[in-house]
Amino acid sequence: MLLKNKILVFIFSILSVFFFSCSGEKTTTLSFDFEYEVIFNELGTVEAWIPVPQMGPFQIIDNLFVSTTHQYRMENDSIFGNLFLHLTPFELTDPDTLTVYFRVHRQEARPHAIYTEATTRELYLQPYKKVPLNPQLYSIAEAISGTGGDKIKEIYNTIIKHMEYDKSGDGWGQGDAVYACKVGKGNCTDYHSLFNALLRVQQTPAQFNIGFSIPEGLSGTVIGYHCWTEFYHEGGGWFPVDISEADKHPDQEDYYFGKLDNRRVKFTVGRDIPLPGGTATDIVNFSVYPYVKVNGVSSRGFIPHFFYEVVN
Repeated sequence: MLLKNKILVFIFSILSVFFFSCSGEKTTTLSFDFEYEVIFNELGTVEAWIPVPQMGPFQIIDNLFVSTTHQYRMENDSIFGNLFLHLTPFELTDPDTLTVYFRVHRQEARPHAIYTEATTRELYLQPYKKVPLNPQLYSIAEAISGTGGDKIKEIYNTIIKHMEYDKSGDGWGQGDAVYACKVGKGNCTDYHSLFNALLRVQQTPAQFNIGFSIPEGLSGTVIGYHCWTEFYHEGGGWFPVDISEADKHPDQEDYYFGKLDNRRVKFTVGRDIPLPGGTATDIVNFSVYPYVKVNGVSSRGFIPHFFYEVVN
């Protein structure tokens, strides 16, 4: 792939004839501009990967524009196909900024039947480092009553009862199913990792999706990521679920089992993601923030900022 250089612009547009869903249901589309800014401030030889959102059944991305003075490649990871802006190694002698701009058109997500190959379904049955399929999780899943979709709803209800949205102390925010099971608190990554683990041990494919929630209002700063999941129900397709939002908003528990609001943007799917063009050790737990290396070593020498503006 050709290298881009000098405040290069990478623009692509998705044709407006793309349909969000095959269901034929009419839902409101929220369109907003999103700005993903990274300030690099650790001097040395810098290499970085920035996740870039792609289109999906309920999301269109267009007007993508990259502002940087450095060379980069657009590459997909080899397992999940997530798209990354890969800044190839460059010498940073003064703090510098990269900004990715794009427009999002997002609809309410709901169950959607889409052809999914057996190999893809199998991919979402596998364990991850922080989502093991261990005997304890098997036992918990077995003890929950019900079959099929009823059992999945009961797992959802069980996690809401078990978990508390609490970001105090250590260990939260890693998407650690065992931690969530043991401690019973955490953020969205912990809720959905436990949910995915309990589904996978009973052979139900489940995806981990991550991006950002868009605050109420017309414009402003986006603070922190948000994640959710989709599970595959034979004969019914993929069902979206947002357990942490349901737990924070008890009056919407039923809504978030099968639907997602449109004030969000999805960036990546999956866990233990191998970064394209990286080394064998350049693997991330999940990806929504930049992954940066300075002088060949993983670094926190950057400051990210995220902004949005509603345009409809």
